[in-house]
This record gives sequence, structure tokens and C-alpha cells, in this order.
Amino acid sequence: MAKRKRLDITAPTATRPSQPVVEPAIEPEPEPVVVTNQTSRRWWLPIAGVAVLVAIMYPASFILSHHSTIYPGVVADGVSLGGLTAAQAETRLAEHAQAFRSQALTVTQDNTLLRIPVVNLAPEYDAPAAARLAYQYGRDGSVSQRAYALARLMAFRETAITTLKTKDKQLVPYLTSLYDDLSTPAQNASLTFQNNKAQATAAQAGRRLDIGQLSLIIRDRLTTTSLDPIPAPVYTINPVLTTEALEAAMGSINNLIASPVTLEYGSQTRTIDQSTIISWVNTATPAPREFWFSRRIEDLYPVDSSANLGLSPTAIQRYVATLADSIDQSARNAGLTMQDGKLIINQPSRNGVKLDRSTAVVDITKVLQTTGERRVSLKLETIAADVNETNLESLGIKELISTGDTFFPGSPSTRLTNVRAGAKRFNGILLKPGETFSFGALLGEVGPTTGYVPELVIIGTKEVKQYGGGLCQVSSTAFRAALAAGLPITERVNHSFAISYYTWPYAAPGVDATIYYPDVDFKFVNDTGHYLLMQTTMSGYSLKFEFFGTKTKSGTIRGPQFITGSNDATKASRTVFTVMSSISMAKSPKPMPFIQIIAQASTSRSLTSSIKLTFST
Repeated sequence: MAKRKRLDITAPTATRPSQPVVEPAIEPEPEPVVVTNQTSRRWWLPIAGVAVLVAIMYPASFILSHHSTIYPGVVADGVSLGGLTAAQAETRLAEHAQAFRSQALTVTQDNTLLRIPVVNLAPEYDAPAAARLAYQYGRDGSVSQRAYALARLMAFRETAITTLKTKDKQLVPYLTSLYDDLSTPAQNASLTFQNNKAQATAAQAGRRLDIGQLSLIIRDRLTTTSLDPIPAPVYTINPVLTTEALEAAMGSINNLIASPVTLEYGSQTRTIDQSTIISWVNTATPAPREFWFSRRIEDLYPVDSSANLGLSPTAIQRYVATLADSIDQSARNAGLTMQDGKLIINQPSRNGVKLDRSTAVVDITKVLQTTGERRVSLKLETIAADVNETNLESLGIKELISTGDTFFPGSPSTRLTNVRAGAKRFNGILLKPGETFSFGALLGEVGPTTGYVPELVIIGTKEVKQYGGGLCQVSSTAFRAALAAGLPITERVNHSFAISYYTWPYAAPGVDATIYYPDVDFKFVNDTGHYLLMQTTMSGYSLKFEFFGTKTKSGTIRGPQFITGSNDATKASRTVFTVMSSISMAKSPKPMPFIQIIAQASTSRSLTSSIKLTFST
């Protein structure tokens, strides 16, 4: 601004004749007069007027100039739509979304680059809806809402709208892949044993991909249709057990492993070396839960935890359990056989041994707290055999109570091999009073190592070769002996086919028991109140089971008899037989309830129902 020139005007002095000077009378000075500048008080009025005018005209002109187009500053799905009509905006949005789907998002971290094709994330954008929302922004809503929207736009503040819809499951494979590539677990400090001393191995920090944050960033990219690279958010996982913490405890740890421990039991000894003891020092920490497995939001980030250094009771218990497995020995009953009506021992009994585990854990833990020579005397418990040389008289095995016989002429040599191996397995079996006999459980493994060869077995409606084919001859013979003894049959299934091996001497099918363990089994209960001894004898094509014990009842097989059909292999048959059981008259004169067994068998090559047991009095 140009400086104003200051203009000084001085009036000329006039020459006047000399006149006497008259001193004026002294009067009081007048009071000062304050003059107010009215102009300075009104300077703001024009400015205020202009502001009011602008406040009225600017919004009006803003609204009028965009009466048919979207207001500036409105962005939808990452596209700026200001100045476009709704129809133009819809076209642009559709074109932009189509172009964006053909691109790929990139996630980077160190030398790792993951490209995620946008189309594989299946984002959905609604161009008509986005265009409509963009056009309505600042035009819909209450007066206050419209005023607020217009104020934002006129203040050049951007407003973003999105119609994005996504399916989270589309993103999961990419997050999983990147998580595996970028995440490394933290390594806690650990112990090693060298030169009779414990040493600490340094801890190492780990890292983990922040999948929660990455998911939000990827969604933001999809919302704004931005292809800006995404730095993978990775955070550090600190070890729970640090090197410093472990080194601080090294003195106490070396005291625990100062010397080995000698275990004494019976006439034997065993040494727990120092390297084993150091493995018992608890350096383990709670394993971090993985979000991918737990699906819990709190497992996205690690939780602070601590390590408790010291002897691990669990580790010592595991050692003692392994030790017990090598020391414990089951008792073995005496092997018995009945010869000429006399019970004879053919194999001596053997007492069992059992380690007192809880006492061993306590004693070993206690001795580790001491110095000097370390010794522990393990406590062993002796377990007597149930059947031994001193209690034969109490077993009640004094007489033959039943026999079961089968005759199977024409059997091939392979079948005879399997029958002989199976029968041998049941020779000398002892059943305690009340014990349930399970043919499959007692039979054990069936294969080449146990003496069996492949032979035909019946599976459903087919015959196929498998190891042990023919073992049903053994189970059927045992079934007949159990029936003759009047023992309760708790599980039994007849064959699907009528086979001549199982019809002798009845000339009709029905008195047989198939096994295919564990699916099909033959079971009965020793309810005689005494021990029961089983003996088997095989001669040529004949097999016999003999049950010895105390005879309290007996069973007589009546039948089987045909109800319909015959032994003709092309026709179906129904047979029926009954077993009459009675209490030994020496014990009680009352008759025992009988068991009526209705057996359905088929002489045709078709599947039939299982034998049905019904109990009646």
C-alpha cells in the first residue's frame, strides 16, 4: 500500500504595529470533550452482510449447480462420482468393478510376495445401489442430516460409500498359506548336558502374522478397490523362558543332577543317569493356542505366561510307569489236565510281581534333593496265582460235566490244519466261577505266525479264503459242550449256509456257532459256582470238547428236526431243537427251567436270520 504523504501547512506571520499588551483575565480551563467515532463502530457491518450473503448464496449455488448430478466429494466403491448423473455413475462403477476384478492384490514381507487374484475373493459390488446412494447423499434424510452432509461436501471433506459383499471363506486359504510362510514359533531357552553339567541353550524370539489386521487391510482394499501393495503385518513373539531366567536357575539345576541314582529291587539294580534326570527338569511352557484350530478370537494374539522351573512330577511318573512295565509280571495259574479222573498239574504256577508306583515316585523325588550317594530301594508287591499247587481241592474240578462232538469228513488238509491249531488254543482253558467265556477273545491272533493257513470262510453270502477258515468247527464243538452242560448261552449266531460239517449227527442244520471276531462271537457264562476246565481232543476228522468241574445240571439236545424243507441244497429249511436243562438230583429234586432254542437254517445258498434264543419256564 502506498504511503500517504504527510502535508504540513504553516501560516505566514503578519507585521503589525506595536500596541500595548493587555494581559487577558485568567479563566478556568474548559472540561475536555470526548468525541466518539461512529464510523469505526460500523466497519464490520458490510463484512457481516457479505458473509451472510455468501452463506446464503454459496449453498444455493452449490445445490443449483448440481441439481441433477452427484455432489462433488462423493466416492462409491473407490470411484469418485462428483458431477455425474446417477446413470453415468452406475456405468462407471460397473466398468471399474469389472476392471478391478481382473487385477490382483499383493502382500509383501521381506522376500515373500503373495498375489491374491481379486476374482478369487469373489467380491460383489452393486453398481445401481451405489449410484443411487451416491446421488441421494445430501438430498435424503432430515433437515439436519441434509445440512450436515452438505456442510461436509462444501468443506471439501470426502464421503465414501460402499456396497461390497465378500465371503470370508474365500480369503482363508490365502491367509493360511501366508501365515505358514511368515510365522515362526518362539524358541524357549533349553537345557543340555555336557561334562556332567547343565548348560543353557539361548532362547530365540519368533514372529506371527497378524491375520486379524491383514484381514481388515484386505477388506479395506476391496472396499476402496485399491491395488496399493499391502505390507504384511507381523508382530514379534517373545519366548516365555528366556536365556537369562534359565541361567539364573542353573545352580539349583546342577544340584539336582549332581550324581546318578541307583535303584535296587530284589537282586537287581538299575541306574538313573544324569542326562535322564536333566530331562525331568521342567522347562516346558504352555503351548500357544492357534487360531486356525481353536477359532477363538483371543487366540489371534499370544497371552503372557511364565515357566515354572523345577522337577516335573509328570516326567518322573512317566519314567516310573516305564520302569514298572519292565518289572511287573502277571501271575500265571498252574496248568491243569484231567487224567483218569484225577486233576494233574502239567505246568507249575508262578506268582506275579508289581511295583509300588506311587511310593517309587515319592522316593525318587526325595533322593534328588540330597547330595552324595543316591540309592532307592523299590517296593515290590507279590501277587499269588489264583490257581496254584496249594488250592487245587478248592477249585471244584472233580468230574466230567459235558462233552461236545463234531465230525467233519471230507475236510481238506488246510481246513484240518486250522481246526487243529484252534482246538489246541482252548485245551486247558480255565474259567472262574461267574466268568464269561468269549471264543474270539481267547482265540487271539489268527495268522501265519500262530499256525493258521488260508481256507474258505463264509462272509455274508460269499465264500472267500482267509487265514483260519474252518475255526467255526471249533466254536460249534464248544457250543455243543456248553449246551450239554446246561450253561447260559449269551451270544451265538448260526451259519448263513447249511454246511454238512455242522449237521452230524443230527442229519439237519441248526446246532452250530459261527465266529468272525469281533463282529461275531460265541459266548456263554460259567454259572456252575466252581472252576471249569476245558480239554480238547482231535483225531482225524473228529473233534471233542470236554468240560470238567462240579456237575450241578445237565442239558439234553432234542432234535434238531425239520419243520419245513430238507437237506436239499436248493430248498430252504427250518429246523427246531430244544435243550432240557435240569439240576443234579443230588442237589435239588426240583426241575430246572428249560431253554427252548428255535434255530433257523437254510440249505439254500441264501442268507438267513440268526438263531433266536427264547427263555421260558
